[in-house]
Amino acid sequence: MKKLLCLILALSIISCSGDDDGNTNNNSSNLTINPPSWIQGIYLQEGANGQILPIGHEFKTDDFCSVNSNLASCYQAQLDLFANSPNFETDVSEEIDSNRYFLEITIGVTIYSFEFEQVSSTSIKQILPTGELTFVLQ
Repeated sequence: MKKLLCLILALSIISCSGDDDGNTNNNSSNLTINPPSWIQGIYLQEGANGQILPIGHEFKTDDFCSVNSNLASCYQAQLDLFANSPNFETDVSEEIDSNRYFLEITIGVTIYSFEFEQVSSTSIKQILPTGELTFVLQ
C-alpha cells in the first residue's frame, strides 16, 4: 500500500525539464540515484518574504525525494518497484559537477527532470523553464 501511495504521489508531481549541455559526468541507463555530497540533505523552499515553506527536496546518498508538508515521496522505491516489469521503462540519468546536479528519472511513460545549482553551502536553486526557486538547507 505504501508503494502504491508513493507511486500515486510521484505521478502527481509536475516535472520540469532543463537543457543538458556542458561537459559533465554522465551516468545513464541504470536504476540508481546518486546525488553529489555537496547537495545531500533536506532543502525547503524559501518564500518571497524569506519564510520557509513546507515544500522541497531531500537528497540522500542513494535517493532523491520530493517533500510536501513533511511527507516525502522517494523515487528509488518506485524505480525498484518497476525495475523488472516487462514493457515498463525505468531509467536514471545524472549529470554532476562541482555546483550543478541534473537528474532525469524515467518511470513508465513519465520523465521527471530536475536541475539544481549550488548558491552557497546552505542554499540551492532549482532551474525551471519559468524561472528559479530557492531552497534552504534544514
